[in-house]
Amino acid sequence: MRTMTAGDIDGVLEIEKVSFAAPWTRGMFEETLSSPVATSLIVEEEGRIVGYLIFYLAAREVHVMNIAVRQDRRGLGLASWMMSRTMELARRNSMETCFLEVRESNVPARGLYEKLGFRQVGRRKGYYRETGEDAIVMELILSDDT
Repeated sequence: MRTMTAGDIDGVLEIEKVSFAAPWTRGMFEETLSSPVATSLIVEEEGRIVGYLIFYLAAREVHVMNIAVRQDRRGLGLASWMMSRTMELARRNSMETCFLEVRESNVPARGLYEKLGFRQVGRRKGYYRETGEDAIVMELILSDDT
């Protein structure tokens, strides 16, 4: 896993556009790359981007903003590996909690997050504007003393 650069955005957009009903735009990725609170990571295999994960760090919290894996590489544990590596990094940087939102209908992703120790802590009604679907808010406690 390495830090995403502006030169990676085309490859990331290829995955993004087939992964989400309302994909992020080039401008959104560019903004994230210039944000002081954002970390954008990619995974490559044989020079091809096969996955990415974007998270924000603020006030001892990690907020996973976006994660996707290339369609032909799904089901092989890559998302789990990216999330696990990110949580290790967060713990090493004294982060206490990780949050994310996931579509209520995204059963595979919810299963992955639960397997990693996340638990449902809330719901955002109509969070996904393009469909009106609710988001499930999930949390993972990272520190041992909370």
